[in-house]
Amino acid sequence: MTDLAEIREEGVILQVISEWGSWSPCEQCINNRGIKTSRGYCRLKRNINSASATMMKNDSIIIHFFRGSPMLPCKSALLQSEFPSISRIVRYLPEFILTELCKKCPRVKKRKKGEKFRYVKRYVLAESAHLAVTCPESTIESQVIWKKDALTLKKGTAQSFRQKDKEARVMVDNFSTLYLSDVSEEEQGNYTCYVNNINMMRMKIIVVSKTRLLTQDLVAISFAFPRSDLLRYTVTLKLSERGNW
Repeated sequence: MTDLAEIREEGVILQVISEWGSWSPCEQCINNRGIKTSRGYCRLKRNINSASATMMKNDSIIIHFFRGSPMLPCKSALLQSEFPSISRIVRYLPEFILTELCKKCPRVKKRKKGEKFRYVKRYVLAESAHLAVTCPESTIESQVIWKKDALTLKKGTAQSFRQKDKEARVMVDNFSTLYLSDVSEEEQGNYTCYVNNINMMRMKIIVVSKTRLLTQDLVAISFAFPRSDLLRYTVTLKLSERGNW
């Protein structure tokens, strides 16, 4: 006889219900409108038929167990231990999330004009280099805005600043991390980030071309030999360290 049949025989009726949690704070706010959520947790609720229970033994293990456990989580380890066949049925039932529009968004501090940035950084990158930067003092819950010069970079959207090559090189992901990939002179400029409307970081990106790097690393030195005034040899040396031969 299965666990469920034995439980019913002793006058215990089981019911699967959703127990709803409290509403979350208003999140994902845009123009003072956001979303709040509530999670519905899977629960196993019992009802005991007092008439049937009185006819059974008072020390029945089943009656004793469910009297002490009027409601159990569907994933209860105790339920799995005592009634495994019932646990297998209910432990994988889904939990639900209810969403509702809300207007009680947390107040965001207004950014003052001319307010200084808390962090100032400067990066010099070689052409075709990559860079990933996170805005300081930000968390997953923070409202983070990135800008390149005066242009706001949309979260989750990659952008290109090149006229001929339209492949996107600049992107802000959904966690507000800024990515620069395969950079060129078009990607250099002033990048700023704001956390909850606070001027957080100003970052200057400078991109140096490969040609310029090679020119700086090579020094041409001409040696004149006394064999002939017309005969001269030119030797080009690559320096391993600046100033050291």
